[in-house]
Formats: sequence, structure tokens, C-alpha cells
Amino acid sequence: MVILLLLLALFGFGSGVLLDAGSEESGPGTPSQQRPPAVELETAAGTQRGVEGSYCVTDSAAGVGTCADAAGPIRPREVSIVRPGEPVVLRLAGAESAGGTATVRRLGCEERVAGVELAGRETEWRVELPEGAYELAVFATFAAGSASGDTSGVLGLVVDAEAPLEVRRAPPPGGGCGAG
Repeated sequence: MVILLLLLALFGFGSGVLLDAGSEESGPGTPSQQRPPAVELETAAGTQRGVEGSYCVTDSAAGVGTCADAAGPIRPREVSIVRPGEPVVLRLAGAESAGGTATVRRLGCEERVAGVELAGRETEWRVELPEGAYELAVFATFAAGSASGDTSGVLGLVVDAEAPLEVRRAPPPGGGCGAG
């Protein structure tokens, strides 16, 4: 599919875009012929909309294809405060079907600490992580009407047994990424 989209872009039938890391380009949950569905995290604190990463979308009915690459690493703008063991929902808002993965890392770190298999447009996941700040890097394929493609995004999560349940501004990525 990516090769087809590249050919379409080369011959003027599609468009290519370079996004600044962390740009907010997705609409409020409904994919269009050129936009992917938004990545969302629903918790007891509320719904967090993820920061969009790279994507490719093809709309077969409209004959349009678009790809965009995020420049640089993307980091969450917000974090959802959750309790240890709390069930949360990862969602591709507006998608009719979806699949993919969410890689869980300490906020600002590269080492994978857990993974979540996305099975459908909504996936429930019980947060069984030690207390701390995390980011969920999502990569998913989707279909919505005549549009389909792949998308990526990042969400923030803080596991804390006592902090008020809320969605708030993400702390800056700190150190603490060493071995251990």
C-alpha cells in the first residue's frame, strides 16, 4: 500500500506532508479521505487525545491517498492519571475496524516495558505497571468507510495510587532511563 501511495504522490494524484513532531492534525475522531482516526485513551479521569505521528490514508472512493511523516520523536502533551490495575480503553476514534500495537515505555525513554495488542477499534487494557510516568506509542492499521491506512500516535499515562484522577499536561521527559 505504501508503494502505491508513493506512486500516486509522485504522479500528482495524492499529497505528501511533513508534520512537525506533535502537530495536532487529526479531526475530532472522524477520519476523512485524507486524515486518519485520532488515537485516544479513555480512563476514569476522562478521554485523552493522542499526539499524531506518521500516517498513510487511502480513500478508494475518492481516489485520494495521503502520507505524512512526523519530524523528530513525538512525545505526549498530556498524561492521564490512573490507579494501578485500572482498566483503560485504547481507541481509534471513528474507525470501523483496526488492529496494531501500543508499545509502553517510561516517559522519554526508549526501552519497552510492556506491549498491548490492539484488537479492534477499541481495546480494553488493565494497567499492571509500577507507579511512574509512561508513554504509549501506538501503531495501527484501520478502515473507516472507503478510507483505510495506517497511523501512529503517542499517549501519556501516570500510574499513581493517590494522585487526583485527571488528564493534565505531561511533565517534561526526565532522566531515569538508565539500566534497571
